[in-house]
Amino acid sequence: MNGAGQAASDSITRFRGDTASLPDVVNLLERMQPEYYGQEVERIFRRAWLPVLPLDEIPQPDGYCVVTVPVLKASLLLTRDGQGLVRAFHNICRHRANRLVAEGKGCARSFTCGFHAWTFASDGQLAAVTDASQFPGLDRAKWGLVPVTCETWEDLVFVNFSDQPEIRLRHWLGELYDGYHGYFAGREQIANWSIVVNANWHITVNAFTEGYHSLFLHRNTLPDYQGGKGNPMRHRPFLEVMERHGRYSAKANPAHAMPPVEACAYGHGRKLYPAFPPLDCSAPDFPRGINPGRIDDWAFDIVEFFPHFVLIQGADWHQMMWFWPIDVDHTEIRVLDYAYAAGSVGDRMAHSYLRVRNREVFREDISTMEAIHAMMRAGATPTIILSQQEMLIRKHYATAAAMMAVA
Repeated sequence: MNGAGQAASDSITRFRGDTASLPDVVNLLERMQPEYYGQEVERIFRRAWLPVLPLDEIPQPDGYCVVTVPVLKASLLLTRDGQGLVRAFHNICRHRANRLVAEGKGCARSFTCGFHAWTFASDGQLAAVTDASQFPGLDRAKWGLVPVTCETWEDLVFVNFSDQPEIRLRHWLGELYDGYHGYFAGREQIANWSIVVNANWHITVNAFTEGYHSLFLHRNTLPDYQGGKGNPMRHRPFLEVMERHGRYSAKANPAHAMPPVEACAYGHGRKLYPAFPPLDCSAPDFPRGINPGRIDDWAFDIVEFFPHFVLIQGADWHQMMWFWPIDVDHTEIRVLDYAYAAGSVGDRMAHSYLRVRNREVFREDISTMEAIHAMMRAGATPTIILSQQEMLIRKHYATAAAMMAVA
């Protein structure tokens, strides 16, 4: 197919999954009320499987990392034993409820509270009690660290704060679970930063799960990396909604012209965002979750893991984004960038360009998050309307509504 026929096909989105029942009008203002947000904390975040940490942050045996979960006002201590098993505990000493480990990460087989020196093993058991004779009848087996249900998937650690999770992680992830085996291995973390924005958590997640805005909001930073003559509005060629989550693929512009700085950065290393090298998906063992629609001129995929995590993946790079609610009006966004392991100065230049480019594009997104939040707070209208290109946002609100309906 060529000419007008090719142009028409390039702008057509192939949808997978049940999109007919998804709302196109959403009352956003009601979700920005403190009472409603309080119910979201309990009915969504306390019941959902939440990714909290990439495994590379506790890579070695006897490694540990302290993670804050703002939405539940919780501090977690994640440990990894010699066999690679990851455990999660509330970071609280069972004696007088002091924070057990102040912050950060490292390597340790036990943890001693700075208040009265009670010591806990990395598997959570109470290992030592200071002046133990003054605690007559103390059963150490009952006073270990408080566990949090924890499972791993690929390079991510997930936790569930329910006393009895309704389903296991495999079923929570559904179609995503078996689609990415080994794809993130062999990469290195090249950026790690966070920011608190004055916006409700829904607004911040929504900013990254549609491409409708890219032609306009990013017209100066990324003028021609998507679209092209056959797809001037940059429609997504493939979009899938699942039971809880959703993803889409973006198509690269074959006519993308690298500016001089980009050509220099990628001249001695592999091309990274916003230049997209060809990807061969034909191998039988190639992960089916990468470019799931098997589109030509693939640029990247965006996956929303409901409720608060977005994964962006390209041929030799990926980005992890957390959108942690702090309260109804503020969200902490954490961003990690990964790329192929560098083997030369040219690779380091490519990594640096990706890091800076992603940050500059993200700055443009922040401005709209805070503007939307402020305008909704003014109360001129309670609702927003969503297009077919914003189907992942529609799925987001449908999943949230379904969880909110279960007390």
